[in-house]
Amino acid sequence: MKIKLPEVLKEVEGNKFFKVIEKDGLIKVSYRFNSPKVFDSPIKRELRGITFSKGTGEVVSRPFHKFFNLDESEESRRENLEGKEFIFREKLDGTMLHPVILNGELKLLTQKDFENPQTKKGEELLKKKTNLYEFTKRMVEKGFTPIFELVSPEFQLVIPYDREELFLTEVRNNRTGEYLLERTEEELKEAGFELPEKITGKFEDVEKELKNREMVEGFVLKDFSAKEPFPLFVKLKSPWYYDRHYAFTYLHNIPPHKLFNLYLMGKHDDVFSKVLNRKLRERREEELRKMVELLLNLSDLVSKYRELPTGKAVKKIISQVKKQFSDKFKKLELEENYISEALRIAKKRGKFENFLGNKLYILLKEGKIILR
Repeated sequence: MKIKLPEVLKEVEGNKFFKVIEKDGLIKVSYRFNSPKVFDSPIKRELRGITFSKGTGEVVSRPFHKFFNLDESEESRRENLEGKEFIFREKLDGTMLHPVILNGELKLLTQKDFENPQTKKGEELLKKKTNLYEFTKRMVEKGFTPIFELVSPEFQLVIPYDREELFLTEVRNNRTGEYLLERTEEELKEAGFELPEKITGKFEDVEKELKNREMVEGFVLKDFSAKEPFPLFVKLKSPWYYDRHYAFTYLHNIPPHKLFNLYLMGKHDDVFSKVLNRKLRERREEELRKMVELLLNLSDLVSKYRELPTGKAVKKIISQVKKQFSDKFKKLELEENYISEALRIAKKRGKFENFLGNKLYILLKEGKIILR
């Protein structure tokens, strides 16, 4: 499918779900919200970072079109795939990069950025292999887009890769959108490019194999019998990856009060044990450790001062807690009535620790306690 800048700009005019960014005479268009209903035309399905020359309106870099997960859209429904044989390529858990030539130099872009740490790392890796750099540059000069996936321990998402690598996942014709990797696979391998694992087989056989795989995101099913506007590509995710990606996303996005509530319910280990991203895990574990330390300290002080007059005990507890934790919290507004009630429960030998935990959860939720 041929595509030019004016028709793309017309297609997304006034559409808040797409973003147009410009830099150095280039215009990049990409989606801001990922849902099948957003991609309601062939042009919109091309808007995953496609990049144009502002001067000519021609495509200068054409990454993947938008394709869907199994059963996410009509074309990716299971019943349309069963019993048929396809090509499958491993879907890597990294960052998609696609090149342009700018001022005579090869530059890598991401879906939504002209430059970021991932593009710089990709360029660094490509320049270390002069032959691949020159081969890639020649492809771009001839009007093709080699599409790469950067995997690196530095930019780990879910899968903990143990090396930095640029995998060549596809090659597209900028003018027509045609995909060329499968046709030129041997030539690309001989040039030295790393390609994702390839399997050819029936849908149900590959899906069954994927259910037993670990440390793999999944496969991309490819069917080139359909050509316009796109060949059929479908994402198949492994159950192992789904489970860990959910835990990763959950731990990444969960606010502090809900993270603390996982501890109160005794479920925090269930989440942390499934997250393989060490940096994320350690960061959230440290946040939780501070909150738990606050709870344990409060509990110890309530137990220590429960026989004192309530007013005096409350003042002592709040003063000591603020002194000990002022460097760990931006805001630490303890409610005196909560401490008083905890002291009353403690005097009766009740479960004041549970009460304090629930009240700390409320203070975190209300923003009266904020971590540094």
